[in-house]
Formats: sequence, structure tokens, C-alpha cells
Amino acid sequence: MSVRSHRRPALVVRAFVAAALGLSGFAATTALAPQAGAASVTDPLCLSAPLSAPVRLDEAIATGVSAALIRSINNLTLGQLDHFSEDGTTWVDRCGRLYVADEAAPASVQRDVPAQLAASQVPADVFDLSSRPQSSRTIYLDFDGATYSGTKWKNGAEIVSAPFSIDDDASTFNEEERAQIFLAWKVVSEDYAPFDVNVTTKKPDTSALTRTSTADTTYGMPIVITPTNSVGESCACGGLSYVGMFGTVNGTGYQPSWAFTYGAGTNGYNIGQVVSHEIGHSFGLSHEGTSDTNYYGGAKGWAPIMGTSYNARVSQWSLGEYSGANNTEDDLAIIAKNAPLLADDHGDDKVSATRITVGSTTSGVIGTRTDVDAFTFTASGTTTLSVSGPAGLSNTDVQVSIQNAVGLTIAAANPVGDEASDETMSATWTADLPSTPSTYTAVIDGVGYGNPQEAGRYSDYGSIGNYRVDLYAGRPTTTTETTDIPTTTTETGTSTHGGTQTSSTQSSSSQSSSSTTTAPRSTQDISFLTRALPRAKVGKKYRAEIRFDGPVTDASVDYRLPAGLRWRVLTDRIVITGKVKARATSTFNVDLDGADSSTRMKFRLVAR
Repeated sequence: MSVRSHRRPALVVRAFVAAALGLSGFAATTALAPQAGAASVTDPLCLSAPLSAPVRLDEAIATGVSAALIRSINNLTLGQLDHFSEDGTTWVDRCGRLYVADEAAPASVQRDVPAQLAASQVPADVFDLSSRPQSSRTIYLDFDGATYSGTKWKNGAEIVSAPFSIDDDASTFNEEERAQIFLAWKVVSEDYAPFDVNVTTKKPDTSALTRTSTADTTYGMPIVITPTNSVGESCACGGLSYVGMFGTVNGTGYQPSWAFTYGAGTNGYNIGQVVSHEIGHSFGLSHEGTSDTNYYGGAKGWAPIMGTSYNARVSQWSLGEYSGANNTEDDLAIIAKNAPLLADDHGDDKVSATRITVGSTTSGVIGTRTDVDAFTFTASGTTTLSVSGPAGLSNTDVQVSIQNAVGLTIAAANPVGDEASDETMSATWTADLPSTPSTYTAVIDGVGYGNPQEAGRYSDYGSIGNYRVDLYAGRPTTTTETTDIPTTTTETGTSTHGGTQTSSTQSSSSQSSSSTTTAPRSTQDISFLTRALPRAKVGKKYRAEIRFDGPVTDASVDYRLPAGLRWRVLTDRIVITGKVKARATSTFNVDLDGADSSTRMKFRLVAR
């Protein structure tokens, strides 16, 4: 799924003119051709003249294979076939079925160090994970090795795929490997959260993946995550998938899809991006690119799932609204043909709202760009309502609006920032409400940010997915997330109900390190202005500042920094300088004390 400049001329019109040439078989192939497509008497092309070997789609059409027949076999519109034919990663198997051989990730992505998760965050059994176990539709993430034979892959020969592994021991899964499996599952679960489909690592019965008739609503698609490409050794791929086979009746011969970690890396987050992308092809989706590349990589922490979304903080289904987009297909509508969108889980106004109480946590799903969820609650005094998606991987850019008892909007929270982060994707409202209890309604919406034609900006189309609502008395507490977080400032305003409300705004670009998300404070409190530290490079000079605000009388670092670095306190900041001597990761607290208050924040400094 790497970004590569690859533009081929549209060949569809010429192909229709050449259709009179018939279904000429040929042996054209290349060294990169993965072996797919055993002949089948059920495929129209194979009844007449099967191809000698798989070939790129544009080459097949240029050589005289009927574009009309390929359209018919693959249930494509003329526009879809045109788009696929311009994409050099699209192949035709011997019987006219399309599949995609996605490019390997850039070498820098392949070398990415797997994300670190605390053991307490990882379930004891990562092979028993299910996002929606009650669903009759399944996306099966197969990490523990698989054997297939008699499929359309590799001319029906037996394919033995090794288990996912980071170390040299493929017989067991160590703590790091289990953590990456869990993280990959979380990513895919979030991407498919709006749909009635179960993302699972638990091996399902064969019947759960097989559709026997159009009336059969129990079916799915497995995807094998394996170190090397056992399908076609000469294919330098990051993944393989047949196009549009999810939910196809009697389509198990076109299973599974594949994700190869030698081409995608072993970082669980990026594995999840590849899996969502390949399963997207199985639903019938094509690539999101531009006139210069098959894969659009996005900008400023945002990227389309069907482009290349490695390491993007926000990956979303796309309508091709970014500048220069070459594909405006409706991703959500195409997926929903075989994995319907979920029914609305919460009402959208105060009449149909879900009742919540102070001290409670409630979950929900924003399913479409028009979906809003409403929650009513009774509160008095200092109250905080926080809405956020899964840390580090949520797709929903949350906005929360607060209405009073008569339905007037009295406050709203929707943090923004130049680069996507956990803070820009969540929203927190804090207010000093009157002492007499009153009823309020919180309306949650998935919103866009800016003009999608500008780099890194997006509409509300793909701003969908899981979220949780936390309602509690008092002001926000400090929580730590291991994600890319931008610098944050706070602002305080007065709401129309007579209390004081605080909401957060964002500024600056993201920095790659661990950070602490501190909820907004009033301008009189001690607070941190710096939220994250840039990485240090071994042998290079380093300087970073931890800036703070408020009446600070003492500031200190409570743990040793990486060897070669030192810290000192200036008037409104702690300055870290020096030259790092060796690779290291240091996690430490910074304490700020004043005459009447104090605060602490945890930082993580990575030296590589």
C-alpha cells in the first residue's frame, strides 16, 4: 500500500472497440504475477477461453479480452472498470476475476518498531476477541497459521502459511506478539464498527464464512496475516485480495485475503490498516489515489483507508473529497451491500435521548454522517462530560453540544488542531452549573474539520465509529495516553445558563512521543502548555522545552533522563539539553507546585 507514481492510460473505450476480437487466451504475465485463478467450469470466461496465466487488467484489455465480459463477471460499472484498469495493482485471474496485489509498505514503515502496550492492556487470550459476536457476518483475522487448498489462489495448490511472528520462534506467541495482534484487531474493529459484522480472532466454523444462497445471511471473509507470501513467491506484495467476493454466493474458492508482514511490517497498528484495506477490496472497493499515484497517503495525520494509511492517526472511509482525488465511489454504500449499517443505537433529540447519570460511562456508535446521539442528565455544581473514541485509533471526530431544559444550545466542545490527535478527535465540556439541579441534553455528532480540498482536512463522511461518554462531578482529571498529541492551549468562556464552561482548543503540530492529556483548567490554575516531547537522536544535540503557565513556585523532574541529557528550570519552562549517548526510553513525571495548587504530568522521551 505504499505511495508510488503509476498512471496508465484509460483503455476501456478502446477495449470495447476491440471486443470483436473475442476472448483470446494468451500467456502474457510478468515476474511479479502472483499465482491466482484455477480454471472453473462455473466462470463464463473459462467456458470459452481461459487465460494462460494471470495478467494485469490493463494489459488484458489492451490485448483483446472483452471488457464487457470482465465487467459482467465482476459486476462492475464502466466507471469502476476504467478506474481498476488505470491501477497497476489490479490483476485478472485465468477466469476473468479481478484481484489486487497491493504494494509493500515503504522500507521505513516495515522497520517501524511495534507499538508498546502494557501487559495489563492486553487480554489474556488474544485469539478469542470479537467486536460484535451477535452478528451473522464475520471478518476473521487469522494470525495462527493456515493451510488452504483447492482455491483460486495458486492454481488450487496447497498453500501453507506460517503464523504471525516477530521473533524467530513461530511455535509460540510472546507478549509483544500478543500485543500487536490485539492492536491490529482493535484497528479493524474500529474501521468496521458502523457495520453489522463481527471482527474476530476466534476461528469460526466453515459455515460462518460460506454463503450458500442469497437468502443465507451467515457468511464472511477470512484474512491470513503471515510473515511471507506463500501464494506467489515472486510477488513483492503487502497484501492480496479478490475484489467484491465478500458475501458472494458459493464464493469460498476466492478466500482468503492475505496480509504479509514482510511487506507491511509487524507494528499492530499498521497491520490493522492493511487488513482493513484488503477486506475493503473484498467488499468491492478500489484504491483512493490521485492522477499521480495509486495510493493517496493523506496529510497531517489523516488518510483514507483505501489509500495508504500507515501511521496515520485518523484513517477513514472516503468519498474522494480531497484535492486531486481520482475515485469518488461511496465506500460506505458499497460495504453496506453485504454488511449492512447498524440500526441507530441512541435517539437524536431530548425526547428520544438515552438517560445517563453522574458517575456513569455509556458507549455508542456514530453510524453515518447524519447520525447524532442524544443523552439527557440531571446535574448541579461543577460537572464534566467527556466524549472520546478508542485512544490512538478512533475514526470519529467528536463534537458535543449541550442543551438546557428548554432545548436551547448553551455550550459546545469541538477541539481542533493542525494535525489529528486524540485531543482533536475527542471533546470535553466542563461547567460550574447552578446549585439547583437541572436537566440537560448532550448531543454527540461526528464532524469534519475544515475544507476537504485542503491537505489533512476532511468532511463528516468518514467521521463515524465507536465512542464513550463519561459524566462525572468535578473537573477533569489528568490521564495518560501513548499517542501522538499536539500542543494544547485552553480557553474559558461563560455559558448562557449562568455557570462557567471550559472547552479545549488545539494548536501546533503533533510530535512523536508519549504524552498526557490534561483536561482544561481556568487561566488562574497551574497548567502545562507542552504535552509531548520530540524524539532524540543518538549522538546528536538535543533541546526540548516543557512550558507551563500559572503561579508556579517550584518545578522538578522526578526521574533520570537518558544518559547525556540534563534539565534545568527557567522562569516558565523546564529546558532539557545535551547529547544522547545511547538508545533509551525514559518515562518521568514533571511536578509543578504553587502556593495554592499543584499538578503533575507524565512524559516519555524516546532516544533512537
